Amino acid sequence: MRMTCDEFRELLVDHVGGELVVEIRESFETHRTGCSNCGFYLESYTHTVRITRLLRKHSPLPGHLEAKLRAIVDGQRGEAGESGG
Repeated sequence: MRMTCDEFRELLVDHVGGELVVEIRESFETHRTGCSNCGFYLESYTHTVRITRLLRKHSPLPGHLEAKLRAIVDGQRGEAGESGG
């Protein structure tokens, strides 16, 4: 099976999680080694995942702050909907 770059990107999460079945993993690796763009993309993606996992975990936001942020986001969504977005 010949894999496209779009198919490759769709499988990144499963690959990093070690969840690809053998047949798909073989196609994934074949594509990775034959496509320098996807090889670089995978390298960047796995580096980002590693770095993100090293970040400190923070406590949830205080309720009043979360409510304020949600109101702002909801307001922006409303404005986008009014402008035909």
